[in-house]
Amino acid sequence: MTKIRNKLLFAFILVSLIPLVVLGGYALTNISQSLRSINTSKLNDKVSLISFGIEDFLKNVSDDLFYIRDSVPLQTMISDMATMDTEHFERARKNLEQDFLAFSKHKKIYYQVRFLNADGMEVVRVDRKGRKSFVVDRTHLQSKKNRYYFADTAKLADGKLMISPLDLNREHGKVEKPLRPVIRYGTPVYARNGQLRGIVLFNVTADKFLDLVRKKNTGHEKVLFVDGKGFYYSNPDPAKEWGAKTDLATGESFSHDYSAISDKIIGSHTPLVVEQEKYLVAGGPVFLDKGHTRLLGDIVDVVPTSVVFKSVVNFRNIFLVISAAVFLATLFLAISLAKSITDPIVYLTKVTHDMSKGKLASAVVVSSKDETRLLAESIERLRKSMIILLKRVRKK
Repeated sequence: MTKIRNKLLFAFILVSLIPLVVLGGYALTNISQSLRSINTSKLNDKVSLISFGIEDFLKNVSDDLFYIRDSVPLQTMISDMATMDTEHFERARKNLEQDFLAFSKHKKIYYQVRFLNADGMEVVRVDRKGRKSFVVDRTHLQSKKNRYYFADTAKLADGKLMISPLDLNREHGKVEKPLRPVIRYGTPVYARNGQLRGIVLFNVTADKFLDLVRKKNTGHEKVLFVDGKGFYYSNPDPAKEWGAKTDLATGESFSHDYSAISDKIIGSHTPLVVEQEKYLVAGGPVFLDKGHTRLLGDIVDVVPTSVVFKSVVNFRNIFLVISAAVFLATLFLAISLAKSITDPIVYLTKVTHDMSKGKLASAVVVSSKDETRLLAESIERLRKSMIILLKRVRKK
């Protein structure tokens, strides 16, 4: 009977286990993949949202620059420069200072608003520090003839725009302290005869949009901002920032820290997610222009896979616990069912064995309502018949 019970038990378990493994495995695989995809997309969306925030911050700078270039005070001063009328020029220069000052107070995002003449000398300059904008005295104006942004802007055709890399501001050739990261926007200013009169130059303070990046960092998550060569604009570790030779020259870079994937992330014009050992790395480009041709850098989000896919692991654990509970419940029911089937058979086998030895005193009783009961009733009739037969034999 043990063999029958084992066969029944095996059959019950097999019938329940096959659907559990097949359907459960299919559900586990598909739901896990969906959760991985959702979590990866969230990471990608976060990077894209930060990139959009920076691009949105800078989107109106070029329009502002051309507005100042075409403004009446600037064009008046340009005309007076050509006439060599010192008195009129000085009056026009004062008017331009006030115009720049009002513009700086209103816009608030420009660290410097400047007009440089064709020789690279600052003619009008308004600085903004903290919440205050002020005109820089003529005695403190500097020559920027040897700075790359002047040369790059001065050689442009009328109506063209120069956008510098994001780097640290310099005063008198030295990096300004405390550090002041800026992007410079410039455009040339030409007289009607086509002669270069100078350039309009904006220094856009980058602290505000760098703060957008820094605020996204968490204990397990590192949000980075890197330039086109992999040097950090922003890193949770300030000692790693501004490692380029033109800035602090520390050499610290994303390429050094994540050499295996840096080529895929740096300079990419499309968002992407790369898995590296225990980390998931999402990258998204930040563009300086509406046409998405000038790349400022890349936002990079580095997160341990254990954090990103925590929901996947939790789901798998819960699924396995439920599956184990279902299997144990099925096993218990299978054992009970197999026992309910085989116990009457074991009992009837013992009864017939006893009857063969002449033990006919006990009635055959089975409580089940299936075929084993019919078999028990037949054996009971046989027992009674054997008792009657034995009595007749004894009387003779």
